[in-house]
Amino acid sequence: MIIITTQCFAPKIGGIESLMTGMAEAMSNAGEDVLVLADGKKITDDYKKKYKIVRFSGWKPLRRRRKARYIRLLTKKNKIDKIYADSWKSVEYLHDMNCRLIALAHGTEIPKRYLDNFYAYFNIKRRRIINSYNNCDCIAANSTYTKDLMIASLAISSEKIRIVHPGIDVYKDFIQEEDRESVRSMIGKSGPIITTLARVEKRKGHKFVINAVSKLKSKFPNMLYLIAGKGPYLEEIKKHVRMLRLEKHIYFLGWITEPEKSLVLQNSDLFIMTPTTVGESVEGFGMVFIDAAFHGIASIGSISGGIADAVINNQTGLLCDEGDQEGITKNIDMLLSDKELRNEFGNNGKLRARKDYSWEAKVIEYLEV
Repeated sequence: MIIITTQCFAPKIGGIESLMTGMAEAMSNAGEDVLVLADGKKITDDYKKKYKIVRFSGWKPLRRRRKARYIRLLTKKNKIDKIYADSWKSVEYLHDMNCRLIALAHGTEIPKRYLDNFYAYFNIKRRRIINSYNNCDCIAANSTYTKDLMIASLAISSEKIRIVHPGIDVYKDFIQEEDRESVRSMIGKSGPIITTLARVEKRKGHKFVINAVSKLKSKFPNMLYLIAGKGPYLEEIKKHVRMLRLEKHIYFLGWITEPEKSLVLQNSDLFIMTPTTVGESVEGFGMVFIDAAFHGIASIGSISGGIADAVINNQTGLLCDEGDQEGITKNIDMLLSDKELRNEFGNNGKLRARKDYSWEAKVIEYLEV
């Protein structure tokens, strides 16, 4: 039996939720006996899965300890092959397991203060993270950036870390015709269409794209920028849009479902997300770039965190330095002006995404960790 212990799981929506749910589905489809220990209350759909789901609710500190105690009892009474945990938090109370313990690392939860920093060395949370990861048999880092950060910031042995990029699920088959019609009516005769799918927070770089739209609207008078997602920075960028008088060029979609995400990407000419590092917050990988590539859409990103693993510069898209407004505007102009190059990047990305990132291929990497 394989145990997946996670704080993030469907029906909640998010990058880690999609990753852990996809992993459970893929391992089960590969013939593994899978038990998922997830947070939250039991839902009807849990009983429809090939694998078993046990959910834990209640106050978070107690919930984590209850889940750890449940796992320890399972390993004593059953033959458990491996335990996969969504992060260091899910392994903190797991000690001396009678099976292999594997934790995923995403970059966002790794401290950015390095070993020569006095505060970092004696920081309690940092020591908890180090102890949790050292307790594992192996760590699956989601990017080269995340692996390097763990070595530099936490002094984790490089031999313990393996880079495994996340797998991808695409929900095109679940799209309803009324959803298609809704998107078509929203877009109308607009074009080209550029899209960002991300939580709306400062570090995601929405303002850089909005500023670029302001510069390029005279060259592309019908261009439309779709922003999907919500977050603490939403009102700020809406105010920025009004200040630049770009209301007819920018459409806010709010939260969208996974099938809706596929539909939006199908109708886009270009995907863009240009994050910067803000304090401890950084883009660990950028799975949404692989989503775009899966749909044959070229991307523009920034050299921030693990994005260089997700977007291959001058092959599947274009990268620029963090915060480089001129470079972002130039790259958008270049790809919107050159359909042939845009299609070339999109096709390259599609081949890479479907060969290397489908769960049928990716589950083998996780099972071999």
